[in-house]
Amino acid sequence: MKVPCTTILAAVFIGLTAACGQSVEPRLQPQTDKVGEPGLSLAEAEAIYDYAYPLVIMKISQDVMFTVPFRPPTTPNHFIHFKRLAQPEQRAVVLGNRNTLYSVGWVDLSKGPVIFEIPDMGDRYYVMPLLDAWTNTFRSLGSRTTGQGAQSYLLVNKTWGGEAPDGHEVITSPTNMVWITGRIQADSAEDAVEAAKLQTEYKLVTLEESQGASDPFADYQPTFQAATVRLPVPFSLNMSADAFYDTFLAQWQANSPPASDAPMVALLERSGLLSGSDVAFSDLEPTVREQLEAGLIAKQEVYKQAFYEGTEQSENWIFNLDTDMGDWGTDFARRAYWAVWGLGTNIVEDAVYGVSQLDENLAALNGANTYRLHFKAGDTPPTSAFWSVTNYDVEGYLERNAVDRYSLGSNHDLAYNEDGSLDVYLSHTQPEDVALNWVPTPAGDFKTLLRIYWPDEAVLNGDWDLPAIQKVRSD
Repeated sequence: MKVPCTTILAAVFIGLTAACGQSVEPRLQPQTDKVGEPGLSLAEAEAIYDYAYPLVIMKISQDVMFTVPFRPPTTPNHFIHFKRLAQPEQRAVVLGNRNTLYSVGWVDLSKGPVIFEIPDMGDRYYVMPLLDAWTNTFRSLGSRTTGQGAQSYLLVNKTWGGEAPDGHEVITSPTNMVWITGRIQADSAEDAVEAAKLQTEYKLVTLEESQGASDPFADYQPTFQAATVRLPVPFSLNMSADAFYDTFLAQWQANSPPASDAPMVALLERSGLLSGSDVAFSDLEPTVREQLEAGLIAKQEVYKQAFYEGTEQSENWIFNLDTDMGDWGTDFARRAYWAVWGLGTNIVEDAVYGVSQLDENLAALNGANTYRLHFKAGDTPPTSAFWSVTNYDVEGYLERNAVDRYSLGSNHDLAYNEDGSLDVYLSHTQPEDVALNWVPTPAGDFKTLLRIYWPDEAVLNGDWDLPAIQKVRSD
């Protein structure tokens, strides 16, 4: 059975995704070597597409978030707060998170530093990853790394050489674009009201504004509009070569790559794609344009197949523990692939996700049956924060149920067995003699997602395994 990639795609509509787990890497080898002579091979053209893709999808995702129709337009350097837990009636976001509220900020450092302040978070878990324009997580602030107390930062680019305001730690971003993808623990709809009060205390403002100047981005005009783009990933995988590469070139000028990218930059320059210049795709040699377009079409087809057909599940769980997630180095194909599959996902030190559509016998999960997740005594998910289980329909949406319960985990009331073990039950109708430990499922086939926030080392090094989902009753 396949886990469709559409189960994580639509979260990019608000810029947020939850990684589905271990996935099958795309087919990267071209079937032919040359597109044209002289110029680029097909493999080189595909490699250039992979290299460019993160900058393009980040730009599209940012502008879509700025122009979502059901809220006022946004500009860089302002937080967008989502103050409710995911609801069943929502269809813009899949695998909706019932454990945290999101606070998202798109930062632009091209016109100067930006102040970022976090209030005292009390005992509430939170995480605030900082991603650069190439989708690398270059810093993760939060309970795990910087603690619960109030914090003040000054975000700057690599060229800045001024002095930070008193009490502000300087964080230097590799690129002018920074994406803050914040999560704040919220255990219930009622608890979300309290968590939302903390959201309003986050501060994101340019240094100039904090000193009395006007907003330098007040007249910002997005290139892409949510009403026409709708979902960034599908849109990006259908872009024409000129639209794709013109977007890349514009972003490349503002977001320089690391020195380790020098061989790829040399290939780009050989093709006529020059950073810091006014060159457009239409300015390139006709043969090179044809070759780049062929590479784009080939890779778009690869990613569409992976995106829509999903990952073949052959084990009880798909569980991704790649410790280099978010720190891609020069593996540009893998970086592009995960920008399609899970843009903005947490690094594994902050959160890991197990997803399954199959029981222990590799049969499809169905709400007509009753299933059990059995954790042996002392063997619940090892975490320094919390874990949760949430059920979704096969498309990744929550389904309304009579008790209005969609997630259950360590932050909720649970009934442990006499020997200290724990059974969590999954079914559409409530099993007899089970109240606290029941997570309602959709009526038909469904998928289960187990989230572990701030996982312990036993999870990250593979010493802890997710228990198989056991079918205990058939209807």
